[in-house]
Amino acid sequence: MLTVTAPAPVLAATPTAPSPSELRDLRGYDTGGDPEAALRHVDAVLARAGTAPRVDPVDLLYAQAVKARALSSLDRTEEALTLLRAVDTGLTARKAPLTPERASLLLHIGSELGALGQLDEAQDYTARALNLAEKLGGRQSPEYAEALYGMALLDYMRGAQGAAIPKIAEALAIARAHALATGENLDGPAEYGISLSALQLNVSDGDSAILTAREALAWAEAHLPENHRVRVQAVQQLGAILAETDQYAQAIPILRAALEKRRAILPANDPKLALSLHALAFALDNAGMRAEAGPLYDKAVAIFEGNPDRIQANSLATMIGQQARMAQWEGDQTRGLALREKALAVARRYSASPEDLAVLTAEYNLASALVSAGRVDEARPLLDHARKGFLAGTGPTNKRRFTAASLAARIAVREGRNAEALATLTDALAPLRTRLLDRATARRDVVTMAAESRAAFMQLARIAIDTDAPDRAFDALQMANLGDLQGAFSSLAALRDDYGPEAREAIRSYLTLAADGRQLRKRLDRALIAGDRAIIADLEAKVAESDARAREADARLAALVPGYRSLTAVEPARLADARARLKRGQALLLVGADEGGLVTQLVSHDGVVSGDAEVSGRHLMQLQQRLRASIENGLLDEGRAGFDRQAAIELFRLIFPDPVRKALRSVRELEILAPGSLATLPFAALVTRTPEGADTDPQALRNTHWLVRDLATSVMIRADPLPRRAETGKGTTTFAGIGAPLLGPPTMLATRSASALKVGDVSVESLARLGSLPDAERELRTMASHFAGDSQLLIGPQATEAAVKQAPLDQARVIAFATHGLVGGGLRGLVEPALVMTPPKLATPLDDGLLTASEIARLRLDADWVILSACDTSAGDSENAPTYSGLARAFISAGSRALLLSHWPVRDDVAGRLTLRTLEGAHGKVSRAEALRRAQVEVLKAHDVPGGAHPATWAAFVLVGD
Repeated sequence: MLTVTAPAPVLAATPTAPSPSELRDLRGYDTGGDPEAALRHVDAVLARAGTAPRVDPVDLLYAQAVKARALSSLDRTEEALTLLRAVDTGLTARKAPLTPERASLLLHIGSELGALGQLDEAQDYTARALNLAEKLGGRQSPEYAEALYGMALLDYMRGAQGAAIPKIAEALAIARAHALATGENLDGPAEYGISLSALQLNVSDGDSAILTAREALAWAEAHLPENHRVRVQAVQQLGAILAETDQYAQAIPILRAALEKRRAILPANDPKLALSLHALAFALDNAGMRAEAGPLYDKAVAIFEGNPDRIQANSLATMIGQQARMAQWEGDQTRGLALREKALAVARRYSASPEDLAVLTAEYNLASALVSAGRVDEARPLLDHARKGFLAGTGPTNKRRFTAASLAARIAVREGRNAEALATLTDALAPLRTRLLDRATARRDVVTMAAESRAAFMQLARIAIDTDAPDRAFDALQMANLGDLQGAFSSLAALRDDYGPEAREAIRSYLTLAADGRQLRKRLDRALIAGDRAIIADLEAKVAESDARAREADARLAALVPGYRSLTAVEPARLADARARLKRGQALLLVGADEGGLVTQLVSHDGVVSGDAEVSGRHLMQLQQRLRASIENGLLDEGRAGFDRQAAIELFRLIFPDPVRKALRSVRELEILAPGSLATLPFAALVTRTPEGADTDPQALRNTHWLVRDLATSVMIRADPLPRRAETGKGTTTFAGIGAPLLGPPTMLATRSASALKVGDVSVESLARLGSLPDAERELRTMASHFAGDSQLLIGPQATEAAVKQAPLDQARVIAFATHGLVGGGLRGLVEPALVMTPPKLATPLDDGLLTASEIARLRLDADWVILSACDTSAGDSENAPTYSGLARAFISAGSRALLLSHWPVRDDVAGRLTLRTLEGAHGKVSRAEALRRAQVEVLKAHDVPGGAHPATWAAFVLVGD
């Protein structure tokens, strides 16, 4: 397609009459690429036609229709509809021939009517267009595809998404075939693909939506100019869908590109630009990069406020609410409160009713801010009205219901009614808790719902602690961390081809049932809002039936997909059981985090101690960033850089509040269960007493009271040990070493600096360009030399995925991997964590260069230890980074009894010393955690280890499991 600019005659002082062919050629004019320029050009042609003595009236009418298309592209709907109706009336009066153009005209009228909500009249026009298109060109014509697409959009507007999706899919296939055959209507396949992906996302089929959006973008990039409106929209759509499906790392660069493209082609105050700003801000916000997100939210709001005639109450109120949340995150409660007041004023001004969900939500948010400011009396009437509306118009697991109940509970606590608060919030969260743990709930839905409910469960934990109900607090903290535990295995659709035809059909069936269940619940919510009791009862019965079928499908999956059950099942432990398994001197620390701060519960054989710490999300993130920056600087200069001990002691005091610190005095071994990026902290390197000396002085670092001096720590991926395979007792090989894959030139922090990985490319070509690990082979051979008996070594060209799957690893008691680790969920085609192997030249189902968590779970192991070193197997780059729980679950499911993982790349001399000392110590009378602690302290004290006093050298490893 051509990018159109206004021709010179438009500017002529004396219009020249257009030729008949020029007026007729206007019918196929592209108005979508640059509608402003197209409108100027069409107006110029029409102006000259008005001075011409002889003009074909039918050509003139169709030229007016082209103008209407341009007006429509500029969102001037009323003007476009008025003009289109006049054209249709004129053509009818002149008994103009029925042509494909006439079908398109009828369809356009239907589209504009639909945009105005006049659906019955829109249906009539669209049906006329569909019948005429079929009569004139058949069911494979582009006009038929366009009309079918129009019918699908009307289905969507009526809430019948299930009927809309196959219509758009058929239209897309027709449009693609026609465009390839003729080179015409090249924007059609991209537009249809964009709409299809939006509908797929709307029915919660995120995997299909991503695939469709990628295909739409690929088509647009191949067939449309760089700044064509539809091509830019395709970029935006893909980024938005990735963000909506929680794949923020991949969404962010795509949304940045879409924003820059829109900035290049749109006016600075265009609402479409505001939507791009908001989408990028949303992704950055949820990826933990809130400092960058805040100004983008501000710009989006400013644009919308500058277009009051195009404001949607929910959109603007939501954006202002995001501004308020950013202010609260930064600790500016005064600005946050003012923005909540503004959001409510906007919602009330632009909503049709005080009972509109936009108004109710804004009332709840303002009430919450007022409670935080101590203005409970002002908050109460707002909350009462919002809760009443939520109870009448939402289902029992709806986020609005339980968040409003959480606020009511906060007020009750403030007024000393703790028991009432505990009962209120427990009852409100009970249906949600049941659904989160129900196997009928798709795992991706669990991740989303858990994130939405984290703050409410944190509030429940605080109230339970204040009410002296430690068992309920224990359960609530586990539920608050549920999203982190479920994130290991986020997508089944991408695994459809991995386990054979029977499993493929089981996965398809499960995904279909999950999508059907979501739609039924959406319909149920709409029925609740309408108050139609007969429909409500019918839908509740259908939801129950759908859930029962989903549980059956889930059970089939567990039988057909190895590791599926262990990778996805999370049932909170009981406090009594946790205490019973702990010996004297052992303790379990549960940590919960939300925007209000941290809640900590220390569980031991003797009792339970709890505490909390108020800290803004921003400050907590900054402390973690400072700690990680110190580590990375220490890596770059072999420990000569200083270490930020002030950040380390502040984090210690926040995670271990005073009551917990006092209880630690009787603890020698500590298991830690923490959320998000807190789980990836090197807990051993936290500082327990005020440090002395300079942060750059090695002797001062050696004398520092690190947590490792007093406590042996390990991290847990749930509050009780995961079930594992029984020991076979058949191990004959002492050691198996796998790694040093053949990759690209060595690079420090290779997985974080690889440009292809940053945009989500995990193809074999991209993997082959990852930085190699030059010390990995020596590390593995050194480890092997310290073990008696036979050893298996898969190094370099032998370190392939296929070789690992075929190796008799069940004969090894110690298995070490020295390679890169990738975190799943944020990379295209990688929906679960994985280890990088030597990539093949061509990817196959058996070997694509990645040993994923589900593939690891299928291995048969009987290992005392699995060691993952020389890689970022537990690293995350943002506040909300996923943890290493996926890899840990997989190896434990496969038969490993403990894992030793590295937080960051480790020097080969140090890695060998730490791992060997840990293994040797664990073969004695001490626990694995204590063995690791002693090995770390030995390196810390050693003067013969360059940079040994720096935590970057000695604190890299973390123990996961027993």
